[in-house]
Amino acid sequence: DFIRPDSRRNEVIRFVEGGLKDLSVSRTSFDWGVPVPGSDGHVMYVWVDALTTYMTGVGYPDRDGEFARYWPADLHLIGKDIVRFHAVYWPAFLMSADLPLPKSLFGHGFLLARGEKMSKSLGNVVDPMDLASTYGVDSLRYFLMREVSFGQDGSYSDEAIVTRCNAELANSFGNLAQRTFSMIVKNLDGVVPAAGESEDDRELLGKVAEAEAGAKARFADYDFSAGLDAWMSAVFAANAYVDAQAPWALRKTDPARMAEVLGTLAAAVERLGGVVEPIVPGSIARLNAYLDEGRAAGRLAPPTPIFPRLELAATAE
Repeated sequence: DFIRPDSRRNEVIRFVEGGLKDLSVSRTSFDWGVPVPGSDGHVMYVWVDALTTYMTGVGYPDRDGEFARYWPADLHLIGKDIVRFHAVYWPAFLMSADLPLPKSLFGHGFLLARGEKMSKSLGNVVDPMDLASTYGVDSLRYFLMREVSFGQDGSYSDEAIVTRCNAELANSFGNLAQRTFSMIVKNLDGVVPAAGESEDDRELLGKVAEAEAGAKARFADYDFSAGLDAWMSAVFAANAYVDAQAPWALRKTDPARMAEVLGTLAAAVERLGGVVEPIVPGSIARLNAYLDEGRAAGRLAPPTPIFPRLELAATAE
């Protein structure tokens, strides 16, 4: 499990099986680079310079402070095109210096623009900061984690970001939360009731528990899209539960049952928020703050949308 995914590990194994040779840590064929002390004409091999930046960035050669906190890394995350330097040369450098290796290494794929590799010659290079500014960091992160199998190449477009995030964040989960808390404010004076204990209530919360366990296991295995798929399954189940229980109708026929349904939904929404929090932390922080304020006041205030609907950027239309 040191090198993942399997395709990257197999690539490195094939390279090593071809035989390794000594590697010079300096070069004389060019003069740009860090000069080797006391050796005229030699500069440090660029990958020695680049890779040691990881260590000096957290304080090396000081072994205390940030270096002691962050080194060795639990996960060394790099692009698939430079796996060899990080999975073969870098461990060799570290072992020769008697320094600990990262605990694991993951070679991720490329992000393609409408199916094409980004390049200056094609003019399709995209600044991720512009995307984050346009659609929000949480929405962009969610789209990439949901749409792309981690470790593989994945494609994006403005239309795909808007469609995915509106369908799943704004419509499915965001609307679930909005409907639930609005009904509690309107029908129960904002006081959140306890979850119900009927078979239907337990079944929904059981599906939420499955999503919690499934997403946690998949996230730990760097299979983020599968983890979010488990989360969405529970979100769909909660929306189906709303439609089946119809609390707006129970308000007239069975108010006590309505309260149980809304309490079950409130519990489901809060727990589902906890599942997806690593992917959309800013949005769930707002949800948690809203719920905490309600607890402190003894009742919820009218809710505002957690995930406002995205609009297609004018430049993409």
